[in-house]
Amino acid sequence: MSGHPFGLLEQADEDALHTARLLNVEERPFARVTKRLLGKDSLLRSPAQLPTPPPDDSGADQDAERQKQEQERRQWREDVMVDFALLESTFIRIQFLKDSNEKERQRYADEKTKILDTAQAVRDNTAELRIQLEEAQKTLTLRKEYDVLAEKITGNRMLKPREEQRASLEKLNAEISDLEHEGQEYEQTWIERKEQFDNIMAAGKQMLRVIRGEKDEPEKDEIMEDGEATKENSRMGTPGPEMGGEDDDPSNPKRSRGASQATGANTPAAGATSQTPDLGDTVPAPGEKPLDTDMMEAGETPQPAPVTELEEGEAAEDSAEEGEHMDIT
Repeated sequence: MSGHPFGLLEQADEDALHTARLLNVEERPFARVTKRLLGKDSLLRSPAQLPTPPPDDSGADQDAERQKQEQERRQWREDVMVDFALLESTFIRIQFLKDSNEKERQRYADEKTKILDTAQAVRDNTAELRIQLEEAQKTLTLRKEYDVLAEKITGNRMLKPREEQRASLEKLNAEISDLEHEGQEYEQTWIERKEQFDNIMAAGKQMLRVIRGEKDEPEKDEIMEDGEATKENSRMGTPGPEMGGEDDDPSNPKRSRGASQATGANTPAAGATSQTPDLGDTVPAPGEKPLDTDMMEAGETPQPAPVTELEEGEAAEDSAEEGEHMDIT
């Protein structure tokens, strides 16, 4: 006789078998129906052997026996219906339990997901709070250090109160504003003075040009008169004046004095030039070459203009005024 090999089940299969098996309370209705239908007292089973022939009884006994069998069948039928009703109620209860268990499992799964999400959120929040805690600890450490430094600063008796410091700062700000305003006014004033000085310089240059023109015209007339007199003497056959005489000698003091007097007489605006000097066109100092040159005719040698005492005084005044104007600019 070959035996059927039975092996050990896996843990998952064994757990599934334990989960799917019926409990004793649930198995009882099935057992009652099985016993009622397949038991030895069941009316559905055929007897293994024929019954013994009944004894010869009267008709009344047969009727009583027949009624007894019908009563037993009726009772059996009622018992079977009761067992099937109990089995049906068991099926319904099992179905309800199954549906309830499925709902509970779904609810448990949802709650599990929710709990896992909450746990993850708590972990993330914990990490963020840990970072914030570290930053707060660093800030607290810095504040403690600042408090120590502030205590050292505020504990110094040499410092003034905050109100006095604020008043001093306001006063300094007001002074700064006044100085800035004053600086703007000075800047505007200097611009106006510069414009006035430029106008004065332009007027002085124009006046010097006019003075030079008036000074050159008498010298030209004098030279022309000397030339005409020389020509007339030569035509009359009389010898002309010697070139090496006193009149032609530039070192002769008489000629120098006469030339200077003529120059001073023909320049009435000489005093005006001292009032409006030009930084670029100033009157030459003593010992320097004069700026105004006499107009000479062709063939005549230029003679240096003599410097008189009047011109020396004017040059000194011009140099003094020039120094004052240079200090201003």
